[in-house]
Amino acid sequence: MTKIMDWIRGKTIWFLTGLATLLGGITTRLATCTQQTTVVVTQVATHPTNQIAAVEAASFIANLFYGGPDDPFATSGAGGEIGKLTHVVLRKGQELFDETMAKIIGKTDEIIETSRSWASPQIQEGKRALQKKMGHSVAINRSSAFEGVQLTQENAENTIKKIIKEADAIVMRPKRTMVYHPDGQGLSISTRTGKFIGFVERTIEEELKR
Repeated sequence: MTKIMDWIRGKTIWFLTGLATLLGGITTRLATCTQQTTVVVTQVATHPTNQIAAVEAASFIANLFYGGPDDPFATSGAGGEIGKLTHVVLRKGQELFDETMAKIIGKTDEIIETSRSWASPQIQEGKRALQKKMGHSVAINRSSAFEGVQLTQENAENTIKKIIKEADAIVMRPKRTMVYHPDGQGLSISTRTGKFIGFVERTIEEELKR
């Protein structure tokens, strides 16, 4: 696995270095059917690590909820493969945060709709996710960011909307994307489809402690 990752990174550095030389250090805009992803290719030779990180971030955003054939970083290609090996952390005000949030906001209805699916004949996914957060906090004897939220499906949906509307951090991984509100509440959705997965707590998100 290490050799494969080194090979992929080596090929990517070679590709980006050549691209930077060819384009004379300009910024290339790659359009997809849903949005534009900006990849900065300046100073690749002198800052390859930073440029790989830029490609990883662009790759994640290009692939977020995306299933079409014209993705500039399709998962079978070099950029997509690099993106699948790691994760991306975006905070409000940083480059690419707004582009990512725009795609998440565009999926709000679908996130809400999938939270309404029935986890069992007695309970819907949104309400069940709230119950799980409360039950876990009691089990470990620790307060929860969701403490005080009444356990109803309606409140689950309102919480989802609030988190998306007022989010200030996003952690993107190959399978799950977490969206965080400043008050500590978080939403977990499928990176591939945008399907509601559950609620998460900012306090246990290691990436946001760095």
